[in-house]
Amino acid sequence: MLIFDSGIGGISILENIKKNIPNINYIYLLDNEGFPYGEKKESFIIERSIKIINIIKKIYPIKLVVIACNTASTISLTILKKAFNIPIIGVLPLLDKATKVTKNNNIGFIATKATVKSLYIKKIIAKYTHHQNIQIIATNQLAKIAEKKIKKLSISSLELKKIFHSWIILSEQPDTIYLGCTHFSFLKNEIQNIFYQPIIFLDSHENVSKIVQKHFLKNKKKQNIKKNIFLYSKYNKEFHKLFWILKKYQFSCIKEINLN
Repeated sequence: MLIFDSGIGGISILENIKKNIPNINYIYLLDNEGFPYGEKKESFIIERSIKIINIIKKIYPIKLVVIACNTASTISLTILKKAFNIPIIGVLPLLDKATKVTKNNNIGFIATKATVKSLYIKKIIAKYTHHQNIQIIATNQLAKIAEKKIKKLSISSLELKKIFHSWIILSEQPDTIYLGCTHFSFLKNEIQNIFYQPIIFLDSHENVSKIVQKHFLKNKKKQNIKKNIFLYSKYNKEFHKLFWILKKYQFSCIKEINLN
């Protein structure tokens, strides 16, 4: 199984998959050379995703791909499913649960600018806006803040308040927030702290995990990947700050891969 993202946000997807399938082996590809996907053009994201899968398929016997990024999923999933003959699972926001759990009918949806602009999200939002009050924030900054937290760097509550300002000043704030980026799950506590009422946080992680589990139960084959592998597309001076989280996921092999 290949899991890829432009940042470390996809680790939150891996966390959920491991809860349901603890003995699964995986390749995590951190395309940090392309980080953040949320600031890239759609054509770049599609071409990059195709290139990643093609390169990994040539080296490793993967039978399943998880696009652990909302932006890449909303933009390229349909195209990738047509381009490859292996199952490809994306992280797609679903607002059904949000409409059921909200008490005040105020739902917040936050994602990268590219995700919010995608046709998929426009259709999802249009489906519910006639009977739900959906507040939208499009931001690329929050993923960068999440990366700072993962690297154990200090993050500013003032930065968060600036991003969420349009919701904070509302007389009735959203009581349910859908996190439309895998990075954002790492910031639930920090986001909660800037609101005056308890927030219900929702994301696509559990749904993705269930789809992956269903695939492995349906296809009862031996795993082709024999160890957990972590690949990255560019080394930089801050890379060592990720080592603590890599140890947690038992990567026995960590190495750079050329995607160009």
